[in-house]
Amino acid sequence: MIDLIRLCLPYLLLLYFVVKGIKEPFYFLGIPFLMFMSESIFFPGVKLFQIPGRLEFGLKFFWIIICWIISTFLQTSYENIEISKNQRLNALDYCIIGLILITLFGLGSTIFNYLILTSVFKEFIILISLFVSYFIIKNLSSRNKPEVLEKFLFSLLIVNSVASFLYLLHQGLHIKIYLIEEYLTEIFAGEEITRTFWFMPQFLFFSIAYSLVYREKRPFVFTVLLIINLLATFITYFRSFSIIAVCIFLLYFMLTGIKKGRIGTFLKNVFIFIVVGVLSFIMVAKFLPANTKYLLDRFSEITKPSLTREPNNLESRFTMTGIIISNIDENNKILGMGPVTENQLSTVLSMRQTTADMVWAGVIFRWGFLGLILFILLYIFSIIKAFIIYMKTEGVLSNLALLFLLYTISQSIHSFIDWTFMSGHGFAIGLWYFAMLSALVGFYENKELSDTKII
Repeated sequence: MIDLIRLCLPYLLLLYFVVKGIKEPFYFLGIPFLMFMSESIFFPGVKLFQIPGRLEFGLKFFWIIICWIISTFLQTSYENIEISKNQRLNALDYCIIGLILITLFGLGSTIFNYLILTSVFKEFIILISLFVSYFIIKNLSSRNKPEVLEKFLFSLLIVNSVASFLYLLHQGLHIKIYLIEEYLTEIFAGEEITRTFWFMPQFLFFSIAYSLVYREKRPFVFTVLLIINLLATFITYFRSFSIIAVCIFLLYFMLTGIKKGRIGTFLKNVFIFIVVGVLSFIMVAKFLPANTKYLLDRFSEITKPSLTREPNNLESRFTMTGIIISNIDENNKILGMGPVTENQLSTVLSMRQTTADMVWAGVIFRWGFLGLILFILLYIFSIIKAFIIYMKTEGVLSNLALLFLLYTISQSIHSFIDWTFMSGHGFAIGLWYFAMLSALVGFYENKELSDTKII
C-alpha cells in the first residue's frame, strides 16, 4: 500500500494540475511547485521532470518558463480587463529590478576578476532565476482573476496537507513512508526520535495562514487542515517553527481585531487560543509523550545548552554570518561577490552551510549590503502594501492580502533560522509570494478589474 502511494501520488497530483490547467492555464504553474515540494510528495520519482547531468541545476527554472509559455498561449483574457494595468511596476518590482542589476554586475565582475570560470555561469543562472521567476509568476498571476489565484493557492494547501499527513505518519508514528535517511536519529525517553528536513512539507506556515484566513468559510474543512499542518509543525521539533506558528495566530487575531475595530474581540480570541492551545498540547502530550518531552527539552536548551548536541541558536548563526562577511573583500562588500563558486573561492562552501541556517549570510555574500537593503525594503514594502489592501478592501482581495501579510511576516522571521528563498529545493520558486502580492497590488490599484468592494 505504501509503495503504491509512493508511486501514484506524484502522478495523481501532476494529473490534477494538468487537467485544471487545460481549463484554467494558471494551474500549470502548479508543476514547478510540485517539483519544489520534491521528496515530501515523492516527486523526484516522476522521470519526466528529471534531467540527468549538468542541466539539473536549472530544472525548476526551465519548467517555470515552459509553464509560462503554455499558460500564455492558452490564456484567454477575461472580458473588459486591461491586463497591462495589473502589471504596472510598483515598489516591490523596483527592488527586484535593483537585485537583477546587481546580479548582472556580479557576473561581469567575476568574469573580469577570475581566470577560472568553472560553474560561474551555472551559478549565475541559479541566482538570476530567483528574480526572473518573480516576474513570470507575477505576469501569470496578473492575467487571471483574484478568484483563480485564491483557488490555486487552495490547491497548494491541499497538496501540502497531504505531505504533512504523510510526514506525521513517518516522523510522528514511525511508519516507514519515506525511504530517505533522516537527518538525525536519537533515543529519547526510551523511544526513537527522528528528525529531517529533506522530505518535510515545504509550505507549513502558508498552510496555517491560509487555513486561518478562510476558516470561517468552511469551518470543518479548514479546521481539519489547520490541525494537520499544526501537528506537522510540532513534529518537526524545530523550536522556531512552533514560535512562528504562535506568531501567525496572534497576528491573525490582532489584524482581524484592528480591522473590525474591536479590541475586546481580539483579547477574547487570544484567550480562547491560549485555552485551546494548552488543552491541545496536553492531548498531544498524552498521545505522543516522548515526542512532546523532546520538543520541550529542545526549548530548555535555550537557557541550558546540551553538551550532546551541536549549538543551534541565533547567537551561533550571527557569529557564523559575521565570519562570512569578514571574508568578503572590502571592495565587494557593497555589491557582493556575485556568482562565484567553490572553484573560485574556498569560502563559498562555508557560506552555503551558513546560509542554510540564516539566509542573510548568502544575501550579503552574493549581493552585498546594497542587496541586503533591497531585500529588507522588499519585505517592508510587501508588509505595508498587504496591510493597506487588507484594511481597505473586502472579499477576495482582503483575504488574499491578509494571507500574504501573515505569510510574509512568518518568512521574515523564518529567514533568521533557515535559507527560505535561497533554499536548496530551488531558487526559482523562492520569491513566489512576493510576486503574487505584487499582482495583488495591481488588482487593488486597478479597481475596475475586480468585483471586490473597495471601502
